[in-house]
Amino acid sequence: MDRVRDSFNKGINSPPIMTAVGVVVGIILGLVWAYLISPAQFIDGNIEQLRDDLKVEYLRMAIDSYALNQDASLAESSYNQLGENASTYLSDIEFNPADQLISDIDSFRDVVEMTSPLDVLEDIPPVTEEEPSDNNLLKWALLVTVVLAGALVARYFLAKRAKGGGITPKSASSMAQEITAKIDSPEYDGKGESPPMHQFVTTYVLGDNLFDDSFSIESAAGEFLGECGVGISEAIGVGEPKRVTAFEVWLFDQNDIKTVTKVLMSGHAFYDDGIRSELEKKGEPVLADPGVEFVLNTNNLQVIGRVMDMGYGDGPLPEESFFERLSIELSVWPSNGASETEAFEFDEF
Repeated sequence: MDRVRDSFNKGINSPPIMTAVGVVVGIILGLVWAYLISPAQFIDGNIEQLRDDLKVEYLRMAIDSYALNQDASLAESSYNQLGENASTYLSDIEFNPADQLISDIDSFRDVVEMTSPLDVLEDIPPVTEEEPSDNNLLKWALLVTVVLAGALVARYFLAKRAKGGGITPKSASSMAQEITAKIDSPEYDGKGESPPMHQFVTTYVLGDNLFDDSFSIESAAGEFLGECGVGISEAIGVGEPKRVTAFEVWLFDQNDIKTVTKVLMSGHAFYDDGIRSELEKKGEPVLADPGVEFVLNTNNLQVIGRVMDMGYGDGPLPEESFFERLSIELSVWPSNGASETEAFEFDEF
């Protein structure tokens, strides 16, 4: 759920995403208004706007009307409303009279050709498009959408400036990689100890709200044995970036079908009875300190965790309540199933 919320907040604070959302919403509002709420309506149209097949049908009715009523002025008016191509439509009817009499068609032509259609074009009323009385509402809706999109973009940059150019998740991740690359893992060979199967180092930097690092554990032959990793367990305070007060360090044993977890806490979380009691439900608490070591043990795997580097953040929250950075080394050995206290004898590096 936290990841979904973080992804949503990240999208809200992204100008390109919110600009695209504003454009899409504006287009949708425009289409809904134009086609559903207040579609354009045409009034005072004329016969010249009809399709060709409908014009022919109209002219057939005019021919039948003249044959019945012998009203020359009405015949001329009906014919002239067809525009410049009226004679073409009349020729089509002559070529295909259907059930009309040739004599009626010829009589109609004799009457209508006495006056040129161009002589009465000026009398044809122009086509007017009825502008909806509330058309301005559409313009205002689109304007409001653009203003909202602009406000979101401005909010993003103002919030960034208010934070003093705070670390973005991308830059936080890059900084973490640089710190990890500079950390030297301890050498076990020189101390007369068996070297670990794997040594992993991961670093968290304030601003990486989605920090969750995991590593695959494989045998020398490439067989998958399990996984281990570190992720955010608990944050303190509100606002961005997320201020992490505890991390979960976990080990999964494929053959034991078991996951063990330790909760690495800040000084504030460790000594606050309320916070500590809640975090103890997730795993055994460990106070984070530079050089502190802890063990995660299953029947087949043993992970020795060590805090290689750390620092607390400054701000209005209690002292030592959230991490500015934290680097953890995870060294993996095969285990004989001994208890955690028996499985590894801690030496000072």
